[in-house]
Amino acid sequence: MHNDLYTLLIVIIALLVVLVVVLIGYILNNQSKIDDKNEAIIREMRENILLRDELRSRLKRAAS
Repeated sequence: MHNDLYTLLIVIIALLVVLVVVLIGYILNNQSKIDDKNEAIIREMRENILLRDELRSRLKRAAS
């Protein structure tokens, strides 16, 4: 009787450990994707700032 309960308990614990590992992997993968998207947004913002500054410079030269 006790062997069956211990076996069931070990199986349940093993399933919970696997579930936690899978969920942690999923969360870490999503975090990596979010980091990549954030870097792309920051890169585009910097490029837009440079383009805006260049446009302002050209407009000032054209107005002179």
